Amino acid sequence: MVRKSWAWVIIISLVMGMWMPVGEAAGAENYYGTPAINALYTNASFNDISQHWARAYIYRMAALGVIRDSGDAYRPEALASKEDTLGALMRLGELEGMAQQMRVAPEEEADFQNPWGANYVIMAQRMGIITAEERATLKWKNPATREELAYWMARILNFPPVYGRDQQAVYSFADGDKFDKAKTPYCEAVIGSNIMTGRAAGMFYPRHEVKRGELAAALDKAAEVYLAMNGFQRREGTVGQINSQWSGMGTANRGYYQVIQADGQSFYLIAEPERDFLVYNGRSLGRSSILKTGDSIKVLAKPTGEIVLVEAVSGLGSVLNGTLDYVDQSGNKIYLSGWDGKSYSMNLSPVCRVNLSGGMGQLYDLVPGQEVSLFLTGTQVSEIRSSINYAVAGALPRDTRSAFGKLFRKNPDELSIRDDNGNPYTYSLTDHTMYYVNGLSVDYYDLKTGDYVKLALDSRGRVIRADVRKDEGTYRIYRGTMNNIRDVFKEIDFAYLCRYENEDLVSSSPSNLTLDVADDAEIFEGAKDMTLRNLEKYRGERAYFVTAYRNDKERVIKLTLRGDTERRLTGKVHEINSSLKSFAIKYEPDRIAWDSGTIVVKNNRLIDGGAINTGDNVVVFAERGSGSTLKARVIVVNAPEVRTRYEFYKGVLRDIMSRSKFDMELLDRLEDNKWRGYSSYPEYYYDSNTRFLYVDDSGRAERLNDNQFYNRDEDLLSRDMQMIADGDKALAVVIWDEDIEFTNEAITRGRVVSTTRERMVIDEVSSWSNYGGRWETQPGEMTLDLKYAVAVKNGEGRDPYSLAQGDPVYLLRANLADGDTGVYATLILVE
Repeated sequence: MVRKSWAWVIIISLVMGMWMPVGEAAGAENYYGTPAINALYTNASFNDISQHWARAYIYRMAALGVIRDSGDAYRPEALASKEDTLGALMRLGELEGMAQQMRVAPEEEADFQNPWGANYVIMAQRMGIITAEERATLKWKNPATREELAYWMARILNFPPVYGRDQQAVYSFADGDKFDKAKTPYCEAVIGSNIMTGRAAGMFYPRHEVKRGELAAALDKAAEVYLAMNGFQRREGTVGQINSQWSGMGTANRGYYQVIQADGQSFYLIAEPERDFLVYNGRSLGRSSILKTGDSIKVLAKPTGEIVLVEAVSGLGSVLNGTLDYVDQSGNKIYLSGWDGKSYSMNLSPVCRVNLSGGMGQLYDLVPGQEVSLFLTGTQVSEIRSSINYAVAGALPRDTRSAFGKLFRKNPDELSIRDDNGNPYTYSLTDHTMYYVNGLSVDYYDLKTGDYVKLALDSRGRVIRADVRKDEGTYRIYRGTMNNIRDVFKEIDFAYLCRYENEDLVSSSPSNLTLDVADDAEIFEGAKDMTLRNLEKYRGERAYFVTAYRNDKERVIKLTLRGDTERRLTGKVHEINSSLKSFAIKYEPDRIAWDSGTIVVKNNRLIDGGAINTGDNVVVFAERGSGSTLKARVIVVNAPEVRTRYEFYKGVLRDIMSRSKFDMELLDRLEDNKWRGYSSYPEYYYDSNTRFLYVDDSGRAERLNDNQFYNRDEDLLSRDMQMIADGDKALAVVIWDEDIEFTNEAITRGRVVSTTRERMVIDEVSSWSNYGGRWETQPGEMTLDLKYAVAVKNGEGRDPYSLAQGDPVYLLRANLADGDTGVYATLILVE
C-alpha cells in the first residue's frame, strides 16, 4: 500500500496551494453541470418546504424536472389533482414530449387547469390506461386517489402487473378488498416494491386523496427503480479537493470537485457559470459553490454524464493516516501510529463506519498493523477506510476455523448445514463473505441447497468464506403430468414426459416414469413452497422439475407447477432489475420475472435467479397471467441461441375476448415449411406493439392499432387471418374478408434490396419446394406488393416498408385468385 494516500496528498496540497484539476487530463470519470441550471434553480426554489418531511423528495423530483410548478410555493399539504399527477408521471416516464404533440380541441382544454392537462389525458387514453368514458367524465381538476396514483404509475412506468398467488402486498392491508379488481395487479407491483406504503397500521386507504408531498415521495421511490432501468447513474463518495480554473480576467470559469469513493478511487464534478449543478445539503437547495471538502455526497447523473442533483451531508473536518495499533471497542477508542511519527488515541463515533476494500466491514475486522485512513468529524472518528488482502485475493486472516457439511437452507443472513453425522448448524454471513465454486469466485446466489461446503469462520463464528467442495451436477430438466403422488413412499408417477434438450422440451422415451423425491427437495406453486403431501391435491396437473443422481438413483430435487400457459423465449439478457426480480431479453418487449420457485440452471448448476448476469444467453419457459407479465418457471443460462422463437399461423378469428386477448379456430401452424394442424395455443395476447391489417371485401387494406382492433370486432370476427407470434403473443396479424381469395401460396426467403410504401424488392431469392422438399434458388430479383403485408423484426411488429436494405427475410407470398398477376407478401419475418 502506498503510504501517502489520497487523503495525505490532499492535506499537503491544501497547505502548499499546488493542487491542479487533473481529472480530465488523467482520464478520470467526469460529470458535468446542466445548461438548464438557471431555470431549474428558479423552479425548484420553493419557500414553503424547508421544514416539511418530504422536502428531500420534492427537491429531487424538481431537479429531475418531474415536479414543475410556477411560483415560489409548492404547497406540499395541498391535494394533488388528477391532471398534475398524470403529468408528473408522464415526465418521469419521459412521455411528456409525446403527449405535447397530441391534438387537443380548444373546448376540451377549458376543462383543465394545467396547460398540458388535456394532452396528458389523451396520452393516457392512447396508452390504454383510461377509457374514452373516463377521459370524458372524470373531473381532472379534482384530487387523485392513492389507488389512481399506484395504478397510473405502474402503467406509465411499465412495472409488470402481478397476478394470482403472487398478489400478497395489497392483501396485507385490512382494506385490500377496497381496490378496483382490474387495477389490483398493477397496484400490487407498486406496493410490493415498497414504492407506496400504508397511511396507518394495516390500512392503505386506496380511495383517499393524495397530497402533493406524498406524491413527491412516491415519485422519488419509483424513480429509484425506473431511472436505474434507463441508464441513470448513482455515485457516492467524499468531497476531496475543490479548485477553480481562472480566466484571464481574474474570474473563475470552471470549478473542479474531487469525489473520493470508498475504494479510494476518484471521479470529478465539473461546474461552469452557465453549466452548474444543483446541491441539496439537507436544509436548502443551492449550487455547486455550497459544497465543502469533507462533505459526504450522493450524485445522480443522466446516462450522458449530466448531473441531475448532488445531495451533501457536511462531514469530516480532517483526515488522519497511519498504522493501526489496536481498537478498544469497550472504551470506544482507536489507537494509531501516524505517519508523522506521533501516536494518536481517537474517540470513535457511535455510528463509525468501516470500509474494507470498498466493502462494509466491522471494527473487529480490523487487524493491528493495518494501514488505515481515519475520517474525523470534530474530534471523533466517523469513518475508517483500509484495504486488506483477504478481501481482494481470497486469503484468510489468522485465527480462523472451519466447518464442513451439506447446505440445506440459506438466506442472505445465514447458511445452515448438516455435518457428516446429520447434525444441523447455522452460521451468520457478513457483508464481505466470499464464495467459491471449484476455486472460482462466485456470489451468494450461486450457492444452492444440496452443495457440500467448507465454511471458514472468524472468531465470532461468522462465515468469512464458503467453498463448494462437492457438486451433484448432471441435472436433467423435465416437464410432465403428475399422475400420482405418494407422500409415504416419496414417489411421483409422471406421464407425457418431455426432457430439455438442445434448447427445447422434446418428447422423452419412456414417456412415463416413476421417480423418487429427494428428502430435501424443494416444491413450489409459484413463489410459495409446499410439502410433498400438499402436492397431492395437484394430481393430474403438469409441472417442471429437475433431477439429479443421488446414491446412484435419479431423484427429483426441485419441482414447480407449470401454470395454464407456456411460452418459450431465447435471447441475451441486456438489463436486470434485482429489486423487481426481473430482467429483459434483447428485442423482447415483455419483462421476465423470476421468484423462489423458478428453476434456474447455469453451467450445469442449480442456482438462484439473482445469479443471472447481463450478457447471459438464456432459454426461458414462462407462464403468462391474464395480463402481459411473464413469470419464468424455467431458465437455462448460457445456452446458445440456435432456434427461432417465432411461429407462423393461419386460421379463423373466433373471438376478441378483451383489450389484450383473442382466440382462433381452425388453426394451422407452419412447421418445416408446411402447414400442419395445431391447437396448443388457441388464445393469443396482443398490445399496442402488435401490427394489425384488415382487408375488406373490396380489397381495401386498412392498418389498425390495438384499440381499433378491439372496437371493430363486429367487422373482424369469423374472418380468415394469418399471424406471426412469439409463443402466445401476437406480433403481426393480417385479417381478410371471405371474398378475398389468395392462390399459389409460397414460402420465400431472400435479402431486402429496397422498399417503398407500396413495394419491396429482394434478391438472393429461394423458395421452398414441397415436391422436392428443399429450397430452390431463383435468379434475379423479386418484387413484392406490400399492400396486404405485415412484418416482424427484432421481436416487434413493424410496418413492412420500414424494413432496411440488407435485412434477411422469410416470408409468405401469394397471388390473388381474381387474375391479378401481382405477387403479394402477407407475412414477413426478419430475424
